Amino acid sequence: MRRIAGLVLGALLAPAPAAGAEVAVDAGVWPYASVGKLNVVLGANRRAFCSATLIAPRLVLSAAHCLWDGPRTRWVGPRSVHFVAGWRQGTYNAHAVADRYVTGPGYAFGTTAADFARDWALIALAEPVDLRPVPLASEGDAAGARREIRRAGYSHARAERMSAQGECAVEEQPDPPLLLHDCRALPGESGSALLRLGEDGPAVIGVLVARRPEGTGGRSLAVPVRSFRAEAERMRAALSPGR
Repeated sequence: MRRIAGLVLGALLAPAPAAGAEVAVDAGVWPYASVGKLNVVLGANRRAFCSATLIAPRLVLSAAHCLWDGPRTRWVGPRSVHFVAGWRQGTYNAHAVADRYVTGPGYAFGTTAADFARDWALIALAEPVDLRPVPLASEGDAAGARREIRRAGYSHARAERMSAQGECAVEEQPDPPLLLHDCRALPGESGSALLRLGEDGPAVIGVLVARRPEGTGGRSLAVPVRSFRAEAERMRAALSPGR
């Protein structure tokens, strides 16, 4: 693998796609340059991956269940977790190994609404990544009418290139706090950021965690930023240079 140098910031694609439609993105252009694969080493010849997004130089956002080793019923060790930003067919923008991580308080691998609402992970990297992080959205900037919301990440069906969808409708459910949206949720896409695009630039409004159970409308589930904002700010401060 080789690192691609000289990343250039670029404009987001302008045409508004149909609801939940696949859109073309360039993994060398911000904010997508800071979206990557979260590769997890589970043992000899055992590997898994999810999606993740850089939200600070040493902090990555993903889904908690991506760090759970089901066959061994235990959490993976942090040094087994690798963030590879902008992966595309053997090239990438940056790579860093995890130092530690935090999951939603009381999270246990499961499929209840309460489980989904705690299914977030903040991963502290051993070294800073020299890419522009994607900021978290302001408080209350999640739900609303259909607008330019995109999901960006990697699916098992298309593991070598980033995939994204656009114009997803998002509705916030207060108890437990969840975002219901009509972007898809395929294996590997767990941990994808939901990105709000707008005149003030892109921002993360939530992290995708699951497909909604059958018979409940078919929308996917994401954890809103408000559920992990305080912990993200605490970790970001602790990971700042000189701390």
